[in-house]
Amino acid sequence: MKTVPRSLLLLGVLTALTLFIFAYLSKKVDHFQQQELLKEDISSTTHDRFDKMTNTTNHVLSAAMRISERGQKALFVTLINDAFLPFTFSWLCNTQGMGIHNQVLFITGDKESARKINEKWPAVTAVYLDGVHSGNQEYSHVGYVEMMVRRSEILLQILEKNIPIFLFEVDCMWIRNPLKNLQSYSDVDMVVNAVSERSKIIAGGFLYLHPTEASKQVWRALTKQLTDLRKKIKNSPDTKLISESENDQIYLSQLVFSNYGGLKFKILSTQEYADGKWYKLSKEKREQLKPYLINNNWVIGNAAKIKRAKEWGHWFLKDSGECDQDRVQRVVGQGLV
Repeated sequence: MKTVPRSLLLLGVLTALTLFIFAYLSKKVDHFQQQELLKEDISSTTHDRFDKMTNTTNHVLSAAMRISERGQKALFVTLINDAFLPFTFSWLCNTQGMGIHNQVLFITGDKESARKINEKWPAVTAVYLDGVHSGNQEYSHVGYVEMMVRRSEILLQILEKNIPIFLFEVDCMWIRNPLKNLQSYSDVDMVVNAVSERSKIIAGGFLYLHPTEASKQVWRALTKQLTDLRKKIKNSPDTKLISESENDQIYLSQLVFSNYGGLKFKILSTQEYADGKWYKLSKEKREQLKPYLINNNWVIGNAAKIKRAKEWGHWFLKDSGECDQDRVQRVVGQGLV
């Protein structure tokens, strides 16, 4: 039996080792390329998302600048999603004779809602904003809180444009136009609304913001707190309950009552700007009050709010989609609530 020369054995070992190293490095390079492609894909998706949000934000800011005549007029603004369209149309019927619609900006969570509002009520402006949850969102749940974060973000950007902001919500009945009353408090930075039975708490959805440095500092701090909260709850389902110690109303109340940034504020009483506790008052007490409006809160769920509004004659939208002019005349024209 012939012996294989050592040189040939060494060559064979080196060849095998070379092939092994080549195969190993090829796999590593392929894995690295896949990782880089994945990073590029994630980066591209993130940039696309950022670009989309930037574009919709720019549309909102452009509309705000136009409506307010670059800050010369107050901007009535509210954020809604598709679930709040019925409230929106009822409110529009309610306020149609108050001469304010050309100052109203609806920020909507979907393009279809914006289209419907603009089509039916051309005097107001509705603009789509990305990142707003759809459907019914219950107070102090993840979906609702995330909507409030988005609202705070866009309001800060409007405020930074030196535009006076009148923030309102559409689940509310207006008896008379409150604008002149709100603007009469010109020596403060912010006009806020009290909440029944809760001291040191203000309503988060009814505010008049003068674009002063103090108001901006408060709103920057609020937005920072809310964006930090969003990071904590980002992987939670929309329906998860969040502690009531962590939401926009609590954060804002703490900032206001601590006079953050040197803030000066005026608190509106619930006698003039009533909340949902008005519905629990005696008939005698209700008749003594002459509020500008009644917020339909202190009740949970859109269906319950609509039911209560209809029972009290505070719903101004017929099933046909037309305005109930008799009810509008009774409430706005005669002040009968």
